[in-house]
Amino acid sequence: MFRKTTWRNTASDAVSFHQDQALNTTIFLLKTYGPTGFLLKEEGEARNFKVCLGDPHTCTCAVFVREQDPCKHICWVLLRKFRLPREHEYSFQHGLVERQISEVLQGLHQTRAHRTENDPSAGSESQSEPLMSQEPGSVCRKPIQAQDVCPICQEELLEKKQPVSYCRFSCGNNVHISCMKVWANHQKLSQDDIMVKCPLCREDFSSVKSLWEQVKNANTLYTAAEREKPDKHLGVLCHSCRECPITGKCFKCTVCRYLYLCEACSEKGCHPQHPFASRTRRREQWCLVSEDLSNEPGGASSQPENRVMCLFHATKHICVSCAPHLFLSIRIAEDPLPEKVLESLSVVRVRPRSLLLDEGQQCRICLQRFTLGQHVRTLPCRHKFHRDCVDGILRQSNSCPLDGYVIYNPLIWKACERKTTPKPASRLSSACAKQPENSLKDLFIPGVALWDKTPATPSHGALNLELR
Repeated sequence: MFRKTTWRNTASDAVSFHQDQALNTTIFLLKTYGPTGFLLKEEGEARNFKVCLGDPHTCTCAVFVREQDPCKHICWVLLRKFRLPREHEYSFQHGLVERQISEVLQGLHQTRAHRTENDPSAGSESQSEPLMSQEPGSVCRKPIQAQDVCPICQEELLEKKQPVSYCRFSCGNNVHISCMKVWANHQKLSQDDIMVKCPLCREDFSSVKSLWEQVKNANTLYTAAEREKPDKHLGVLCHSCRECPITGKCFKCTVCRYLYLCEACSEKGCHPQHPFASRTRRREQWCLVSEDLSNEPGGASSQPENRVMCLFHATKHICVSCAPHLFLSIRIAEDPLPEKVLESLSVVRVRPRSLLLDEGQQCRICLQRFTLGQHVRTLPCRHKFHRDCVDGILRQSNSCPLDGYVIYNPLIWKACERKTTPKPASRLSSACAKQPENSLKDLFIPGVALWDKTPATPSHGALNLELR
């Protein structure tokens, strides 16, 4: 078959950059024109863009008109809509012929993953929710499977953890509530319209009133901590200068649990006996910091070197008991939350007329609604989850699964205990009962006379004398 565009063996730097933009930008699919035409809207942009796959691909954005290279909108359709891996040879071409487009449409490149027992949606409480809605004529909600995507933004539902709604009167498919708001605005509903159409089956999705109620209640699920800048490490206290929270680059000891340093203290060489891991954003993975401890006195360095050499040098300069932990630090995981701290976090039981039963309120791990009788745990960052959904995560990680807020730090926790934990009344009363004669010793001030004016009870026949 004759090809109009040149075949590429590798992705160019420009296309790789546009692929990164497509994977990191929220784009909504507003309309389809047959199997290969799409109307897209980028978050924060007022203008819509039309993408057509073919030989060559086309887009109405200014970047494609200027460069004539696959832009981020074309890359989004290939990577998000059709789930092409970015290394696939079809994902970075100028265009695809009819046979290749047919393969993309049929999804021959995809390998559908099955759900495992470790899926966060497998919590016992979250699965107890009935799938039938109470609205007359409604249908069952489809359970959210692994790799299920929102039909508007094409993001994986369980991975993005955004509140979802579902088509209540036709197909039962799940859609992000925020995406349905964009979809409803695109439909330009009038005051006479009662129902919103589903983006998949084009039948009635839900009532307009119900959708706006879900949007309003879903907005309360986003906390102030979630809106903080990503370079602010919430709940993290510097072990040296006591800065809290640490802003910028954060360093974590790979041997000592819960020991963090800010960038300034790490450059001063605080805690030099152990290697460190670092990260700039609170939701990023920890990366092992490379350094040669034989030449550098400091405990952390930002010079990039071979990680294996870093472990080799580190193990030569620390005690034998710490050496096994260094090899485990290749997978620098979050510290587990102590059981006593986990038990102290707030838990409520959902009761009738609770605000947790409102439309749009849901657990953002399993994406299921809160129902009567379920136990809901609230974290210090104000996020609410099913207890069964979040407890398993917190036993392996010391941070909120949504915003990365570090829950437990021994320095902060002990300070709070000293301030807020009163002594039991029984202990106070028993201490006073055991030592009544010494109760005034702490009241004497040097140079000031203090007399006990409480007259002693005289015995029978004794003189009642008072010394002055």
